[in-house]
Amino acid sequence: MVNNSSNESATGISNELTRTRQLERHGAASLRALSGVPDAEYRASRLRVAHKAQGFASPHLGVSFAESSMQGSRGIADSLGLRLRHSDRALHQSLAPEDGIARIFFDLFEQLRCESLADESMRGIRKNLDAAFVQWCQTVHGGSMADSALGILLYTVVHMVRARLVSTIEDETAEALVEATRANLSPVIGHELYAFKKDRFDQRAFAEQALSMANKLSAMIDDDASNDTDVESVKERHSIILPPDWDGDGVDEVGEGAAGSMPEADILDESLLDTAGGYHVYTTEFDKEVTGESLYREAKRAELRADLDRHVLAQAVSVPRLARELQHLFSQPQDDGWLFGQEAGLVDARRLAQLVSNPDYKQVFVQRRQQPKSQSAVTFLIDNSGSMKRQRFVAVATLIDTFCRALQLAGVTTEVLGFTTGDWNGGKAMESWRKAGMPEEPGRLGEAMHVVYKDQHTAWRRARLGMASLLETLHFREGIDGEALLWAYRRLRNQSEAQKFLVVISDGAPMDAATHHNNPDGFLDQHLRDVAHHIEQQTPVHLGAIGIDLDLSDTYHNSVGLDLNGTLGQASYRVLHALFAGRMR
Repeated sequence: MVNNSSNESATGISNELTRTRQLERHGAASLRALSGVPDAEYRASRLRVAHKAQGFASPHLGVSFAESSMQGSRGIADSLGLRLRHSDRALHQSLAPEDGIARIFFDLFEQLRCESLADESMRGIRKNLDAAFVQWCQTVHGGSMADSALGILLYTVVHMVRARLVSTIEDETAEALVEATRANLSPVIGHELYAFKKDRFDQRAFAEQALSMANKLSAMIDDDASNDTDVESVKERHSIILPPDWDGDGVDEVGEGAAGSMPEADILDESLLDTAGGYHVYTTEFDKEVTGESLYREAKRAELRADLDRHVLAQAVSVPRLARELQHLFSQPQDDGWLFGQEAGLVDARRLAQLVSNPDYKQVFVQRRQQPKSQSAVTFLIDNSGSMKRQRFVAVATLIDTFCRALQLAGVTTEVLGFTTGDWNGGKAMESWRKAGMPEEPGRLGEAMHVVYKDQHTAWRRARLGMASLLETLHFREGIDGEALLWAYRRLRNQSEAQKFLVVISDGAPMDAATHHNNPDGFLDQHLRDVAHHIEQQTPVHLGAIGIDLDLSDTYHNSVGLDLNGTLGQASYRVLHALFAGRMR
């Protein structure tokens, strides 16, 4: 029996994550454009540059995009973009104080300085910054930050410095919260606050005033952590005011936790990919690898195959013509005998007598004959999560079936794989975890299910019924993308062809409800990113991704988007050219 409430819950979470990822992708694109840093990325509430986390203490940047408005999320991205654009990180770290609390204030002041450098012509950015700040203020008003002395002090200081450098936000609730503290602070930090405005264009001069103010504020905090220089202790005591990735230096060098960045040295060792970035699996006891033919009865698959053939026929695509185009893409010219009787080339000694008897006879040359021959293997890895059930799965099945036929004609080896889970919400793995007392951060809890619709050794005609299972969605549940990508890569890596191509087809981020609820944010996402980065940077496999109605560029450097809501057009069948033309190594 299908648990409708579980399905609806998983679908709701999936939709929420999809919206969050869209906001993060839009924000990351804006961040890169504003900062001029092409490898800057934003995911799971964390900024990364060149795959290394960049932690900032500024509390108003710690709002989750899942709880953010469109303009608020853009404001957070714009603020981080301005920080990367206007702040010398090495200089900032060299001038930072040793005291943990003072470092929080020092980092906050630098962030607000960079925000103030958005000039009047950047009206949209300034509005976004205001929206993000107001959003944070509302979070503070409804949360527990204002219940502590440090929280009120920090909130007041943020308002005072931002009003001096950026703009004043009219908010009666905020005014009531900060009024008394502001009156007490003004005589203490008034000199530095006044100097902030004139020094904001000079990071070093500004840092001198920021350091002075930060030390004064740290000395005012009347609790046993006021002189604590241990970063982890400060984080633990004051986690309510700090974004989750702040480490005091701003760079998570060792990639702690599931959301941390994988060390470069580890990326070089493939044996560590299963546990990249702290990734781990609670149990593999219930995982399984199945074939497309085993998913449904033969009669059902025959019915699905007839339906798929009708969809393929309706596209009116010339498979031989597509095969010629793909042969040109995936093949390389190789010597295949000789062409005789040519007017240029190497002299054919057997025809010299003809040349002597008839000096006008010119066809006495031979040339090497070259034919395009393929030494390529292409693997398609298809997302079989529940979100793919919306009509797009029909277009994907049609596209892949046509590609396999054409690639076989072009002499290219193909494999078609899929990934899903054996059950919703963790299934038997989740039950096993509950019986064990539900240990914290258990790792991946779902039942991973990998599907082989067509293996490399099976011709398209013999695999037709197995591939027809792509047209049935009863096995489409949740997705554990990182492990699936690693599985597909290892299968492809062991093939004998010289050129290897791995094509991922997906419409969203990894989603397994049981894992999502019981592990840190970004647990599945970061593992996928680490595996993809390794394949792209450290292996000869050509990795490409096709985003179905979604941009996957922040996970896969080589990706294209494809709209499959309507009829497949000629452009749809050029997608492999878009991914791989000109990218051969």
